[in-house]
This record gives sequence, structure tokens and C-alpha cells, in this order.
Amino acid sequence: MIFGFMSSVCPPLSLAELIDKAKQYNYEHLELRVEWNHGHGVELDSSAQQLNEARTRFEDSGVVLSCIATGVRFIDPDAQKRQQQVELLKRYIELTEKMGAKNIRIFGDPVPKTPKEVDQTLDWEAEGIRECDGLAGEAGVNLCLETHGNLLASYLAEVLYRSEAKNTYVNWHAGHHVRHGQPVDVAYVHLRGKVRHAHVNFGDEGPMPDTERESLTLLAEDNYKDFISIEVINPKDSDAVLKRHAELYKTL
Repeated sequence: MIFGFMSSVCPPLSLAELIDKAKQYNYEHLELRVEWNHGHGVELDSSAQQLNEARTRFEDSGVVLSCIATGVRFIDPDAQKRQQQVELLKRYIELTEKMGAKNIRIFGDPVPKTPKEVDQTLDWEAEGIRECDGLAGEAGVNLCLETHGNLLASYLAEVLYRSEAKNTYVNWHAGHHVRHGQPVDVAYVHLRGKVRHAHVNFGDEGPMPDTERESLTLLAEDNYKDFISIEVINPKDSDAVLKRHAELYKTL
């Protein structure tokens, strides 16, 4: 596993400062959350020079850029708005390729409650992925649909099946589906072999939460070699978060 953190842990920091933090606490990769005005400076409206400098900074540092974390989702009932999200993701694929990152995080929630509405929502998400999957493959980029909110692992697996995607995988964040009643072991039946990126949050105190330990253990047992990323959003003490997570991760 390759352990790192999302820029949401340290939103104000510049890219140089984020890389310094990664080195200070021995993290191997960074995930950049776009669209939230973070200090890293890698966005769709960044200049070519800014992006080239950012990529060079990563390459010179030895810290890997693992993922561009977007808020793209294809579930709006308005077809025009869904198509706007498709075009947006195409732009993010281009940005990710320019930056040399491997993954793009996308969403598929919230999922409605009635069976008919669920079925339609999963279809819309699959259609959006289908439109972008080939372009992602040509760019050498993985689309990573997250088990976020109430997009259960079983729903996510169904979306991938319907999309017939070749370059779309899973960003596994077990805490979400556990909160919605789907245990880690049940979820992993649907996700096994599909995970390319994962999010964890070890909380503020005490031992590593069971949800995180169980999910990481299952990945380790399958010889998972891809990215694990800390997602703690806007903490009061970023250094405390980085220090705690680095120490607990070693206990595995």
C-alpha cells in the first residue's frame, strides 16, 4: 500500500508546503482536492506554466501525485446538467494527464430511496461513466467512483457492471457505507479486485477504528499495492492529524 493524504487535511498550504509536510511525516503520495480553493494551485483554470511547475515539483520531490479528487457526478434528473458534468470530467481527465496522476475521484450519490428511482440513478451514473471511460483509458487515467454517502458498494458494483467500463474502478471509503448499514466484509464482496484508491479517517483519539482496520486488513490480505489516502476535512490541527495517522498506520 502507498500511504498519503488529501489536501483537505491542510487546505491553505501551497503545493511546496504540502510536499514538505508529506516528507516530514514520511507520506508517499498526495491527493489534491480541486474546486475548493485549496492552496495547492492545481485547478482547471491554472496556466500551463503553473501546471508544468507543479508537475516538476512532484517529480523532483519523490512524492507521488496519486489522485485529482473532483466532485463530478452524473445523477441530476436534468439531462443538460448531466452532460455538463460529462464535459467537466473530460476536462479533468486532460488536467490529470498533464499532471501525471493516475486517478480521478468521482461521486455517484445521493441515491434516492424507491427502487424505480434507484434504478434510474444508477443508469444515469453508468451512462456518464461510459461517455468518459474510453477517453480516460487513452489518457492513462483511472476513473475512481467513491463509495460516498449512500452509494453502497453493491450499488457501485452495479454501476460498473452497467457501464461496461474498462478504465473505471473504486475509491473505497468504508466509513460511508458502514454508516448506511452495509458492513465492511459485505461491501468488500462487491469491491474486491476493483479498488484503485481508498480513503481513511482514523478519528481524533484512541486506537484505529474497527471499520478502517478491517478495510485495510482485507486489502492487505489481497496484496493491495495502490493508494491509501487520509481524508480529514479542514481539521483544527493538521499536524496532529498527520502525526496520529502516520503512527497508527505503522501498527498495521
